[in-house]
Amino acid sequence: MSPEHSVCKVLYLDHTAKLSGGEMALSRLLVALDPTRAVPIVILGEDGPLVNTLRSEGIETHVFPLSSHIRTIRKDTMGIEGWLQRTKHIYPFWQYAFRIVRFARENHIDIIYTNSLKSDLYGGLAGRLARLPVIWHVRDRIETSYLPTAAVRLFRLLARHLPTCVVANSQSTLETLQLPPTALTEVISSGMTQEYIQRCQEPPIQHSVPQIGIVGRIASWKGQDIFLRAAAQVLKSGQKAHFRVVGAPLFGEDQQLETLKSLASELEIEDQVTFCGFQTDIPTQLRNLDILVHASTLPEPFGQVIVEGMVAGIPVIATDGGGAREIVTHEQTGLLIPLADVEALTASLLRLLSDPELAARLAAAGKEHALQNYTIEISARKSEALYERVLKRTKP
Repeated sequence: MSPEHSVCKVLYLDHTAKLSGGEMALSRLLVALDPTRAVPIVILGEDGPLVNTLRSEGIETHVFPLSSHIRTIRKDTMGIEGWLQRTKHIYPFWQYAFRIVRFARENHIDIIYTNSLKSDLYGGLAGRLARLPVIWHVRDRIETSYLPTAAVRLFRLLARHLPTCVVANSQSTLETLQLPPTALTEVISSGMTQEYIQRCQEPPIQHSVPQIGIVGRIASWKGQDIFLRAAAQVLKSGQKAHFRVVGAPLFGEDQQLETLKSLASELEIEDQVTFCGFQTDIPTQLRNLDILVHASTLPEPFGQVIVEGMVAGIPVIATDGGGAREIVTHEQTGLLIPLADVEALTASLLRLLSDPELAARLAAAGKEHALQNYTIEISARKSEALYERVLKRTKP
């Protein structure tokens, strides 16, 4: 806030306390906020690792248990039939919203800020009931490749009426909401802390054979299968390399991991592939790589791991869709390839492996770009300025 304004109290809502990407991004943002401009208070819908993470940083955090029926709704069950089956949960949903309203009034909250699709719904309702401005932070693409058609239509409709402002992690994500030009919006990408940046920039781990990796949770649309098929073609060409799959299934997709291991066996590359599983120390995993691959077969909402790879000084190959194309400029800060294109990924890998000068040039330019555009300080300052804009628009 500007000096003539008092500090703004922002109530942040999230339905989960798991350390998923959006929740970790929120944690980094709250720690970086200037306490003379914005005071964060958090309400989570469950207990979990995020609670201790926030409290250890001095962030006031409360747990208001959300009905498990609401908290565990899967996105693929949010069609018309799914909504009809859950009409019996409407009353608990309203009760939860009213509890937030009471808390907001008792604690003199200025803005309600929602950090997930589920909290968008009850947080938006609470904001309307409390007559407080609401900011939705949308981190998922609101389109039929991600959500059922009924849910897409509902969220696009509600986005025009519930929030005062919509924040998106990329311009691509924002466009999926199809908001009118008059809507108050902002693109604020997830930023990295200086500590995280320093860890990424520690000396790389040296290998006699090039290490090529894909980092992210195991899911059918994340493209680990494309990565493995390209790996097989690279090895078939006679190029020596080792391939690392970093990540684990998170949302009931355990079978996908077994499918990938079977694929590696079928391709006869199991000895050249390491399935690293879930890793908490991503900077070390990145410093263990010579090339980072992003292979999502659907447009990515943002692409945090791409930025992290750039900061670590690794040349990046990413799929040309969604937020990734906003991060990577083809042939300048990395290489872009079509979605789900094994041949293109193979050709790009062989190109970087055979041209160390090109790999080094892309890595250096990517690192500079990431450091200039994706730090948590940039995200925090943009957020604080946005809070001021929202209050100016909503207060007489």
